[in-house]
Amino acid sequence: MPPRCLTVLAAIRQGEDEALRAVLRPIGDDINGTRMPPGGRPHVAFPKSAGIHFARFAILSDPDRGPGRARLLFASVYDGTLDAHLAELVALTSDLDAIWGRCEDYAGSGDFAAFVKAHAHESSAYYIAYRDETAASVRRAIVARRADELAIDAGEPRPPHRGPSFADRLTSMIRRVIRGAPIVVDVVVALARHGFRTVYRSTLKLVASLDRYPFFKLVNEITSNAMPPRHSLFSHVSPDVCAARAPLAPGDEIPSGLRPAFREDVVTQNQLTLVTVIEPGYEHRVRAVMSAIDSYANRLAPPGSLIGISTIHFVRWLVIDDGRRLMMVSDYDGSWENYIDEFAEMIVSGLDAIWETAIGFPPDGARDLPAFKRFLRSHQVPAEVFFSAYPDETVLNIARDIRRAAPMPLGVTS
Repeated sequence: MPPRCLTVLAAIRQGEDEALRAVLRPIGDDINGTRMPPGGRPHVAFPKSAGIHFARFAILSDPDRGPGRARLLFASVYDGTLDAHLAELVALTSDLDAIWGRCEDYAGSGDFAAFVKAHAHESSAYYIAYRDETAASVRRAIVARRADELAIDAGEPRPPHRGPSFADRLTSMIRRVIRGAPIVVDVVVALARHGFRTVYRSTLKLVASLDRYPFFKLVNEITSNAMPPRHSLFSHVSPDVCAARAPLAPGDEIPSGLRPAFREDVVTQNQLTLVTVIEPGYEHRVRAVMSAIDSYANRLAPPGSLIGISTIHFVRWLVIDDGRRLMMVSDYDGSWENYIDEFAEMIVSGLDAIWETAIGFPPDGARDLPAFKRFLRSHQVPAEVFFSAYPDETVLNIARDIRRAAPMPLGVTS
C-alpha cells in the first residue's frame, strides 16, 4: 500500500493563535526532543513513529471567518490506515489538549479521531516518489548503505554491485502496466465531472512545454499546441526578499504574516506550503488540471521522478474552502530557490496550468521567474513544526539505497 497523506484544517479559537504558536514553536525547535527542560512541555515524539514519513504544523489566516482569525494546518504522510496513524499520533503527543484544545469543535483526546476526520481534506492531486516503500523500509535501506560504507572505510571488500535481473525488469514492467491501466477510467471520470472542453484545454495547457517527451511533442504538433507569446521579454518586478508581503491584486490574500523562509534549509529537505485564491468561476478548470496531474502521478510517473524532477518526496494539491482556494503541500530536497528554478525549467507550462487562475499570478506566468517567485513567496505559509523520518537523505539517495537493498537473485551471493 503506498504511503497515504492527511491534511487537517481546524479553526483556531479567537485570540488563541499566538498562544498556540508558543506551544508549537518549541516543538519545532526541538523536533528530536533532545533539549526537553525538567518538568517537560508539550511535545510530539515524531522520531519514535513507526510509520510517519513527513509531518508539519502551520498556522495560517482564516479570512472567511473575519480579520485576524486563524486556523491550524496539520499535514502528514504515513503508512498504514488512518485509524492506526491517529492512534499513533495520540501516543506520541505528550499533551494533546495543549495543541488541539485551542481549536474550535475539539472535545478532548477521546474525540481526537472523530475531530480529525471531520476536519480532514481530500487531496485533488498527490505524488509519491517511492510508492512501494514504507518509512521503515526506507530507514533499513539507509542503514544498510551506511553499514556498507563503514565496511569499505575499514578496508573490507566492496560488496558486489548487481544490476536488475531479467526477472526484476519484467516484474517492474508488469507493475507499471497494472498501475497505468486505470488511466482510461481516470479520463472517463474527468470528462464526466468537468466536461470535454475543460479537460481538453487543461491537458493541452499542462503539456505545452513538454516537447522533450515524444508523445507530448506529437500531441502538441497535432493540436498546434504551444506556449503563448510573452507579454514582455523582461520581468515587471525586481526581486526584493526584504519587502513586506502585500496582496498582488484586488481580491488576493496573504495567508501568513510570518517570514516565508522560516524553517527552510534546516535539514537536507525543505517544506513548502502555499495557499492561493482562485479567480471566481474557475474552480472547474483547476479541478480538471488537478485530475490530470493526479492521474499521471498515480499511473505513469516512474519512481522518483515527476516529469523529470527528482527532488520531490511527496507533493499534494487540495482545492479547499468550497473551491475558493488552492493549497499545495510539498516535501522536497535542496533550497527553495533551486526547487522553484527546476520546476520553472522542467514544467513551466504545468506551473501556468496550476496557477494561471490564481489572483495575482504574473501575466507571463512562470516564464517571468522573478514575478513568479514573488507570487509564491507572497502565498507561502511557513511551518512551525517540520519533521522528516530521514532528514539527511535525498530522493536520489533513497532510490539508490532501495536498489542496493533489493534481494540478490538466486545463485548470487555477496
